Amino acid sequence: MAATYVNNLRVAEPADGDADWGTTTNASLELIGEALGIGEEGITTNADTHTSTIADGATDPARALHLKYTGTLDSTCTITIAPNTLKRVQIIENATSGSQSIIIKQGSGATITITNGTKRIVYLDGAGSGAAVVDVTAAAFGSQAFYVPSGSTGNRPTGVAGAFRYNSTTGAFEGYTDSWGDIGGSGATSVSLTEATGDGSTTAFTLSTAPGSENNTQVFIDGVYQEKGTYAVSGTTLTFSTAPPNGSSVEVTGFSESSVGTPGDGTVTTAKLADDAVTAAKLASSAVVTASIVDDAVTAAKLASSAVVTASIVDDAVTAAKLASSAVVTASIVDDNVTQAKIADDAVGADQLAASAVVTASIVDDAVTQAKIADDAVGADQLAASAVVTASIVDDAVTLAKMATGTDGNLISYDASGNPVAVATGNAGQILTSAGAGAPPTFADAAAGGPSVGKAFFMGQL
Repeated sequence: MAATYVNNLRVAEPADGDADWGTTTNASLELIGEALGIGEEGITTNADTHTSTIADGATDPARALHLKYTGTLDSTCTITIAPNTLKRVQIIENATSGSQSIIIKQGSGATITITNGTKRIVYLDGAGSGAAVVDVTAAAFGSQAFYVPSGSTGNRPTGVAGAFRYNSTTGAFEGYTDSWGDIGGSGATSVSLTEATGDGSTTAFTLSTAPGSENNTQVFIDGVYQEKGTYAVSGTTLTFSTAPPNGSSVEVTGFSESSVGTPGDGTVTTAKLADDAVTAAKLASSAVVTASIVDDAVTAAKLASSAVVTASIVDDAVTAAKLASSAVVTASIVDDNVTQAKIADDAVGADQLAASAVVTASIVDDAVTQAKIADDAVGADQLAASAVVTASIVDDAVTLAKMATGTDGNLISYDASGNPVAVATGNAGQILTSAGAGAPPTFADAAAGGPSVGKAFFMGQL
């Protein structure tokens, strides 16, 4: 009895008693191994159609789990997978040259478009003439949604421009350009969806919003993600390098930069501000008022040099306790501001007196006592006119040596005012005569019969 080929791998199933059982089994094992590997199949240069047949019991690249198509194309090529009764999941790669897409079909049902340089996981439903090719991801989630990778901030992958994921830590979708950043969260108005149907010739499609660049888009044709290099974005126009196939579903998710606008007065509460979110750059001039500063919060380290000016200090606010040791220097004292009351008793010593500092006006009347006058300190220049009176002269202190020089032979007499006067020396043989009170004595010649020189002469009564 002959072997049959009814399984999805089209390997031989030997009949009982088949004499070639061993050989057939070994051949089947080879085909199974082929099915688990990578097969490479070339397309005739610039062909618009191509058929990949999984042959019964024979080696064929189309049987491989990973089927890679090569060749050179100048337009989209439609590839039919035969027979149309096979049910299988396969990775199909468009490795052709020419930057053209390939369309994978099995029957008259749905097809999958695979852009140049990409690969897709597809499901062949094997439904006969009406067989369809379905994108595995789209089949899992339906036409109403598509799945994107999800993970925390901590497990972000290495960034590649255009990457898109859901951040489970922040609860927002995020994309990567030169760094990861939020592109909207639940209900974000910055995310838009544009849906269209391909006609096989139209390459330009109008988007509902302007995403700015290809990096802010996710494009799907029949549920298959399209690489960034297969289209370009300018404003609200998205242009494919190759027109999507006729009847294909085109979906474009755009992540445009949305404007939050200015929050209403009083709408941003403390709970909405992240810790450390308000920096110095965000504070308006004069924004920090007295009421905003916690008691005892301003330390010395926070004061700039020369920040505390006179106007900032309350009158009488600087107490002695606030002055550091040696804080009050000469420059800090206003001229003529140290009064007598501020000088401690006995505080001004000889060292504190400048040269010539003690002037006459500084000495209290009668304050210079005898003890404060140095020996021999009072000279003739220091004595005022008529300063030495009789009472100031010690008895027997005026010696002949202290009397002024006179004329030899002169005598001392007193005038009517009691002042001493000199009586001029007379001539030889003259005698001293008196004219009575009010006139000084004088020398005169002796009268005839009067006393003579050398004789005793007495004035007054005998």
